[in-house]
Amino acid sequence: MTTTTTRQPIRRSLVGRHPITAFLLLAYSLTVAVVVIPFPEEVGGALENIVGVAVPAFVVTALVGGVGGVRDLLRRCMRWRVPLRWYAIAVTLPPVVLVITPALYGQAPLHALAGNWSLLFTSFLPTFVFFVVLDTLPEEAGATGFLFSRLQHRYGPMRAVLLTSAFFWLWHVPSAVRDSGTLVALTELLIFYLVGHLASRVLAGWLYNATGASVLIVGIFHAMFNATVNPTGLGVAVLGLQQLDVLLLVTGFLALVAATIAVVTRGRLCYRPGARAALPAQGRGDDQ
Repeated sequence: MTTTTTRQPIRRSLVGRHPITAFLLLAYSLTVAVVVIPFPEEVGGALENIVGVAVPAFVVTALVGGVGGVRDLLRRCMRWRVPLRWYAIAVTLPPVVLVITPALYGQAPLHALAGNWSLLFTSFLPTFVFFVVLDTLPEEAGATGFLFSRLQHRYGPMRAVLLTSAFFWLWHVPSAVRDSGTLVALTELLIFYLVGHLASRVLAGWLYNATGASVLIVGIFHAMFNATVNPTGLGVAVLGLQQLDVLLLVTGFLALVAATIAVVTRGRLCYRPGARAALPAQGRGDDQ
């Protein structure tokens, strides 16, 4: 009897029947645990992404798909053999709008660039690399490689974008509550997160599908956005702009690009249901 029980397929377990629910519960629980522990800011942010998103994705994938499922998710996270144009799009799409800053702010950004150009190598690039390795790639392993991928196979890409955006928004609430000093600040922060995440999820889904399920490309795009708007990044440290101005410029531009891509692709975001490379290892659960 014990032998029969141990040989039962893991897909019949509760996690196997409800992998997405299991992922969400684990992600939110671990994220809240990380947020309430007073880690230093530079450590806490990375732990929120690694422990709060990547770990749940790989744990649930292991329970549902076994070793093969974990290998599949790892391959998609490390899929680097894609046409060079997708690397170019991923690294230029967030900061390209900053070329119009002289028209908005006069010569000040150009003077700042002339004086701060060395920060491109000592501040901006290290920030970008840090985000790729410890922030956005672990985050996208769960948000795109696990959650979005499964949702779009069940509901289609645009519904998957909306559902993943809701997850992203709610996932940021604990840290937003911690970081905001007042209810007004919290409300403003959450509204910005909602708009920004919706646009970024459209672009992330498009990049993921167009590159044959490369989570790496999505992580690079996400990291470039963060490195563009971060205080140590391109817009603030190098060009000398206010962070809020950079956030509004970049987010507004990406929202327009996301809306254009959604219209041009008719909401498909380059999704091809029959593309084998884009299919994650899945269980047979009703919420897979």
